[in-house]
Amino acid sequence: MIQRYGLTVLGVVIGLLFWPLEAIMHDFVFDKGDFIPNLLSHDPNELWMRTLITLAFATFGWLAQRNMREQHLLQERLTQSRDHLRQIIDSTYDAYVAIDEQGVVIGWNRSAEKMFGWLRQDAMGKDISRLIIPEPMRAAHRKGMQRYCESGIATMLYKPLHLQACHRDGSEFEVSMVITPLRSGDKQEFFAFVRREGSAQDALAGDGLG
Repeated sequence: MIQRYGLTVLGVVIGLLFWPLEAIMHDFVFDKGDFIPNLLSHDPNELWMRTLITLAFATFGWLAQRNMREQHLLQERLTQSRDHLRQIIDSTYDAYVAIDEQGVVIGWNRSAEKMFGWLRQDAMGKDISRLIIPEPMRAAHRKGMQRYCESGIATMLYKPLHLQACHRDGSEFEVSMVITPLRSGDKQEFFAFVRREGSAQDALAGDGLG
């Protein structure tokens, strides 16, 4: 009840406190009679002004309370939507991997744990090239990332790729994926859903994002 109507009640209280404040001002500032007669005045003009001021404070409190309630409901919906999306991503068959513009892992689902052997807590915050990219391809990957961040030009985005990846134990296998860039505020991010190919084949020569 307090959370729902707290600011409205506060507005009413502040508005009512104006009544004795005005009576004090009439008594000590304007020298127009004593405090009690001023407080209990039946002057229609005084009563009308006090009522309007009280209603103004109450209305302001109600509007502020409603705005806070709407913001709270919106935050709850956003949190629920975020949690729902996280659950969907976490339960997908394909491995989900997301990185920032520095190549640091910011997203990693259960399928990625199974595919690459790294638990989420071990992968988050780590350089993606040291986790799933074979050693011979790491330099090209970093070069491609740098080129894209500087020029916005890349040849390996938005299209199916067949590349070689590596497991935590050092074994290599072929995967297919589509890398998608995503601008989040002033930050550049990349995400991909990765699927392990059914048979190991020679990987196509890769150039990272370039």
